[in-house]
Amino acid sequence: PGARIGRRFFIDHGMGVVIGESAEIGDDCTLYHGVTLGGTTWEKGKRHPTLGRDVVVGAGAKVLGPIRIGDGARIGSNAVVVKDIPAGATVVGVPGHVVQRLDTGREADRRAFARRIGFDSYGTTRDMPDPVAHAINCMLDHIQAMDRKMESMCDALKSLGTELGDVHLPDLGPCEIRSGGVGPNTPGTPEVSEQPEHWAEKERLK
Repeated sequence: PGARIGRRFFIDHGMGVVIGESAEIGDDCTLYHGVTLGGTTWEKGKRHPTLGRDVVVGAGAKVLGPIRIGDGARIGSNAVVVKDIPAGATVVGVPGHVVQRLDTGREADRRAFARRIGFDSYGTTRDMPDPVAHAINCMLDHIQAMDRKMESMCDALKSLGTELGDVHLPDLGPCEIRSGGVGPNTPGTPEVSEQPEHWAEKERLK
């Protein structure tokens, strides 16, 4: 009755959506079905959440109390959020906890590296992150950081006149890290520099 809703607000499947009377929703926000922007007390005054601009709340999520969700935040499906969330953060779980913040520079590096090893988090989006894909992304970040650190150490040793032997690193292209149901010529299979031997053998037998 008294909720304030910004421009270009979108509800994807309106079934079961609850918006409290003192809730505030910024411009360009999206709510999926079953979302509750509710209160935790019967006290008068502000008792429902405030969503900033460009916030996405996943299906079944509960955002409770007079808290603030920062601009660009993402709340995963079925999460229960009862505390303020900073801008650009992604929240999952019960109770909701921040799993990552938006970092456009790191995201570009991560996607490039993921393409090299053939990893594709199929069926997930930036709006609704998958916990397993998030864990793999963290490992990719760590591997890239280790690579950069090793390169800087090697450069420092070479500058001191240390002879370093060449170490052959395996090609990451043929790694069989896939999202399932993939193979040669399968739609959605990331392109690699060469096929694994058993795939190549199947091609020869056709």
